[in-house]
Amino acid sequence: MFYNMNYNISIMKKLVVFTLLIIISLGAYAQENPIKRATTLTNTMTKALSLNKEEQTKVYQIQLERFQKVLIIKEQYQDNPETKKAKLKNVYNKLYGKLKGNLGEEKMLLWQNYKRNN
Repeated sequence: MFYNMNYNISIMKKLVVFTLLIIISLGAYAQENPIKRATTLTNTMTKALSLNKEEQTKVYQIQLERFQKVLIIKEQYQDNPETKKAKLKNVYNKLYGKLKGNLGEEKMLLWQNYKRNN
């Protein structure tokens, strides 16, 4: 009986460690996700708008900041959908202004047209 109890405790310890590893892995993935999303979107914008290296770098920085802020807002306000919606809208409004400031009106119109058609 004592052996059986030790065996059960050993299994419980392994389950706890396994669960912690999964949680840590998910946290690392969530942090990596904004980088992947910013890279993918920047590559798409670069091809669609024929961005030069300087514009590409600026767009990447803007998009990365956006995706990081969105992730934080979604985590902080997951229990408050109204506040979350308002905060996300604010991020998206600032995004347009930052992109327009760096790319200009003409490329922003091209981008809007590209998004509409793809």
